[in-house]
Amino acid sequence: MISGVGSAKAEDSVRVNNTIYLSAGPDFNFKVFMNKKAKRFIKKNDEAWATFNNVVRLYNDSTGQFLLMSEDEKADFYEAVATINSKLSNMRNEDAQIWLKKVDVTEKVFAFLWENKTENKPFEELYELPTISVEPTVGR
Repeated sequence: MISGVGSAKAEDSVRVNNTIYLSAGPDFNFKVFMNKKAKRFIKKNDEAWATFNNVVRLYNDSTGQFLLMSEDEKADFYEAVATINSKLSNMRNEDAQIWLKKVDVTEKVFAFLWENKTENKPFEELYELPTISVEPTVGR
């Protein structure tokens, strides 16, 4: 082994990061974890799993489109989260409990963003632009 160079096992790459919720990097790690530890769950609940991953991907790739999701799409996401949380809470793995917290925080962050998004209004409706009258100047 070369001094100063670290080594890693394949399992280490699936460890839980320090991020609070699922975003681009942790999102991938969560998929790897679930594919490794909950294959049957994913196959049995493929629609919920796909819905959850699609919403997280949309958040990462296009926040604008994410904020424009319909109420039905949001309801499907919340249902998928409940299904995934149920599975994670029944797993006896320490990492599963950490992922459970991250999925829960992700749901809360997304709910906050959806509930607090600003309305799309044309610029003219946001501000009334003052009119400026130009008066001729009086000579000196």
